[in-house]
Amino acid sequence: MSYPLGMTDVGLDPLIREEATHYVLPLVGREVDQLCIDYAVTLVVEGTDTVRLESPFTLHVDGTTHVVDPERLDTVAIVLQLHRAVVTRAEAGKDGSLTIAFDSDRWLRVDPLEDGEAWEIGGGLPPVTPSYFIAAEPGGGVRLS
Repeated sequence: MSYPLGMTDVGLDPLIREEATHYVLPLVGREVDQLCIDYAVTLVVEGTDTVRLESPFTLHVDGTTHVVDPERLDTVAIVLQLHRAVVTRAEAGKDGSLTIAFDSDRWLRVDPLEDGEAWEIGGGLPPVTPSYFIAAEPGGGVRLS
């Protein structure tokens, strides 16, 4: 099953695709072109999709794995290494986890939170590509709309 129903002939898959244990997100082959740091870390993908990371997450860059806490600025600078990174895999686990891999052996992983929303992703550019939204649910699982 794919969410939402919409155009499929735009070159890249604009739909969230459901697999047995996860959802494949429509970010593969696209470039991170903006980064935003506030009380979260937000990756903007080609100006239309946002990946907002609201809890501590693991980031692997240059052979080293880092723990990034969006509320601790001393841990956030490494995220700059994702500017212009191309997404090679993007999956939201049905358990509420998020894994995004990028070119040059870079990846990030966010685990679900018991008491809050760890991450959310939204995007699309109607009418060219359909809008979508997916987020981690408190305690695990995901919400699609």
